[in-house]
Amino acid sequence: MPIPRPRLRLLAGTVHEKRNRTNPEEECKTRVKIYQINLDRDQAHAAFRSLEEAQKNTGQTGVDASLYDEVFNAELDPKGLEELFVQFNSEWHPLYRGRSMSVSDVVVIEPEGIPYLVGEIKGSLPLGGSFTRRFADLVEYNLEIENLRNQNINFEAHDMVGLKIPAVESGAFFCDSVGFEKIAFDESLTHKPDNLMRVVYVEPNRSAYETTILHDLEHMQKAVDGYIEPVYLEDGLVVVGNEEAKLRGMAGNRHIGNIIMAGPFFVCGEAYEDFCSLTDEEAASAMIRFAEPEEISQAEVEADMGFTIYYAEPMGGLS
Repeated sequence: MPIPRPRLRLLAGTVHEKRNRTNPEEECKTRVKIYQINLDRDQAHAAFRSLEEAQKNTGQTGVDASLYDEVFNAELDPKGLEELFVQFNSEWHPLYRGRSMSVSDVVVIEPEGIPYLVGEIKGSLPLGGSFTRRFADLVEYNLEIENLRNQNINFEAHDMVGLKIPAVESGAFFCDSVGFEKIAFDESLTHKPDNLMRVVYVEPNRSAYETTILHDLEHMQKAVDGYIEPVYLEDGLVVVGNEEAKLRGMAGNRHIGNIIMAGPFFVCGEAYEDFCSLTDEEAASAMIRFAEPEEISQAEVEADMGFTIYYAEPMGGLS
């Protein structure tokens, strides 16, 4: 697929010296995958059915993973299953390529990166009822305690530091008619599109990670939330960002050479006027290069948004 090359900028392969780096060790990210039944392969009508109905229709005691396509594979802040259900029915995600999450979908949460809980708060609501809130972030936990005290709400706070209780459970979970059910799920039997492109995805204030996106204009634009603008580096890597990121006030992301990239971007390879998947060596290089998030103020982003206005000379006979 030929890719237009507007505003081509060839930059040196070195990264601008990072300033005010955040500490990536303080960041907890969880790898989340979402699978949905491919309706064209669903001869048994298992899609949108409860676990019991799907098993009855397929004649299996488990879940037939061969019916499923991978529609999401990315790193997220640790979230419970119910929070994920809400996100993928309302907020979405730039790398999501599925339909709204529904019954029969499967969510896989990998164990790496799941933080431990630091506290739990149980209390009574002023108008009746009760609540329970769990926290994996110590700052958020302490702020919530202070907030509840200021509101004179009755509550009990239970410190959980050192107990090593995961904030979310890992494994594969079937979205049932009510809640989620943990299941055995063989991901090796699932399917992926043929035109996936291996990239490194970089978001502001977050560590970079490897993932895949569909190699077409629609999904590349979706990944950067707008029109794409490629920046070609001397080492063969291509940084693909949002052409209007600074005009739209997107957060500063990384320094590349003498410019600031704002908004999310992905890193891929280049082949014959087109983008292509990263090789193992290129992926490792990009991960090292963009591993650490940078703190870039909005003032710095705006200062990097320079442009020049050229005035044409009046044509002869005109004044």
